[in-house]
Amino acid sequence: MSKLSASQRVDLITAAKRYSSRYEGSPAEELIVGRGLGELAGKLGLGFVSEPVVGHERYRDHLAIPYLRPAGGQFAVATLRFRRIGTLVSEDASNLDEFEDSLSGAKYLSLPGHSPLMYNTQALLTHLPYIALCEGELDAATAELAGVPAVGLPGVSSWRDHFGPAFAGFETVFVIGDGDQAGRQFTQKMCERLPNAKPIDLGDGYDVNSFTQQYGYAAFRGRLGL
Repeated sequence: MSKLSASQRVDLITAAKRYSSRYEGSPAEELIVGRGLGELAGKLGLGFVSEPVVGHERYRDHLAIPYLRPAGGQFAVATLRFRRIGTLVSEDASNLDEFEDSLSGAKYLSLPGHSPLMYNTQALLTHLPYIALCEGELDAATAELAGVPAVGLPGVSSWRDHFGPAFAGFETVFVIGDGDQAGRQFTQKMCERLPNAKPIDLGDGYDVNSFTQQYGYAAFRGRLGL
């Protein structure tokens, strides 16, 4: 997609604000709190699509994830992504992925025509010599709670060559894919692209969020050697 027009950028802001205002008390809040990320919801601008804006009807009842840009001024939302919640949210977070995977359709959806972007680019402004590159938005947010600056990509196909220079100044880029075939392919491909990359494998079936939920933030940092 070409650069967004001024009206399209305004529409993104309008949508993000509406969905954020519907977050409290919603199934999206229940999902995020169950993931241990409740304290970050406001900072991340997370929302719930109870009343879609025109053109967003297919995202009804999804979690809304805005891609915020620290230098964006009045147009600080670069795009929106949407995460399926389903008809109910399991009270047992350890079984949540199994429940969601049993539903039909993609778990995450992007806006048509929007080019892939990095999530949480604010993390690139850290003074620390390391940063994490995670497979997914919620894993990047989880790493942040563990005290590790992190950006997220929706998957290996989302990488664009112009992302590379953003990581050039770091001594180490911890690349953390999910503990499955696709996640390990993500890790391998990102390590091929970044000369300062360090692959991190959290074990079969684990992503950053599920690992920290079970073992804690200190254990996660220990796996990174921090």
